[in-house]
Amino acid sequence: LFSEKKREVESQFVAPLTNRVGGYLERLYGEGTTVGVEYEGGRFSRLSLTRQGVGNATFEFSQLSGGAKEQVAAAFRLAMAEVLAEDRDGTLPVVFDDAFVNSDTDRQRALQRLLDLAASRGLQVIVLACRPESYATLGAATVTLPDNPFAAGEPDQLNEREKTDGSDGDG
Repeated sequence: LFSEKKREVESQFVAPLTNRVGGYLERLYGEGTTVGVEYEGGRFSRLSLTRQGVGNATFEFSQLSGGAKEQVAAAFRLAMAEVLAEDRDGTLPVVFDDAFVNSDTDRQRALQRLLDLAASRGLQVIVLACRPESYATLGAATVTLPDNPFAAGEPDQLNEREKTDGSDGDG
């Protein structure tokens, strides 16, 4: 009885998460894409992805390509942020640091739909990228950092001190 009740509680926790993840995954892989995940002892395990568009084939996470793993992980991060945001006025920032480098051009467009969905659900999505052109149609503000932040006339403080006091910066 205890084990059964424990499974029920875990299921109540997993269901909202998998429902949200499913919405993101449909943006990536098409309608009817579902995710399966088990939650036991405070840990997620046995993640699987079923894609209607490929004959209802089910793939374990370990069978996915590097790009697909990145994309599924992003969907889970966004879904978890949504769950956590419920206790924080409905919004949280989520940062992706070049998280989609293994995604091809077609999948990049699908990822933009995924990120748009996250933003429409109240998340603040920050994407750091070496190739910002991959996100040009995202409809968000682009901030470009200079190659050399000191080139704009701000001296490198360590080098400036070396010039004035002969210090090598170690003492």
